[in-house]
Amino acid sequence: MTKEDALTMKAVLLYIIKNSSEDKRDVYCVIKTAYYAQQLHFAKWALPIFKDKICALPFGPVPSLMYDILKLSRGEVEAKPFLRKNGVDEIAEAIGWEYESYYTKDEPDMDYLSTSNIECLNEAISKVASMSFSEIKNDTHGEEWNRAYFQSSNKVMDNLNIAREAHASEEAVEYLQETLDWESVKLWI
Repeated sequence: MTKEDALTMKAVLLYIIKNSSEDKRDVYCVIKTAYYAQQLHFAKWALPIFKDKICALPFGPVPSLMYDILKLSRGEVEAKPFLRKNGVDEIAEAIGWEYESYYTKDEPDMDYLSTSNIECLNEAISKVASMSFSEIKNDTHGEEWNRAYFQSSNKVMDNLNIAREAHASEEAVEYLQETLDWESVKLWI
């Protein structure tokens, strides 16, 4: 993860926590808000908001690194020592945890969020705010979650199928594929 990727993820998490109602700042709601925002951005703009693998866990899709960061911020020291080594622990330090709820210690750096990012984040925050735990769980256990959870050894969900479940056009899916392919090529350059 690059420094810029980490700063984007930090901005996303802080924005979600800051703009969610107090009763929606638990780990489940924060993670599902991030998932919905990413899914919406895939479908509408054919681009990711943040870089993370989305895994199929028993209670639904989870951006895995974000989940580890939130565990670390609530004091779970066993939450991946590599987070400290890669500097991602700085994100966790900007998030507080009290009474089963997250709060922000810093303001989100809006320079790392585009207008389209904010639009999708706000839509996801509103969506989660209007749903119960059961409604979120049922809504996020779609075909791609089922495929990854029951048929994939590493439980990683496919970003293209995540976009399709949000009714992305095939043109958007093709563009997203090109974007993701380019991002993976950049890692080797």
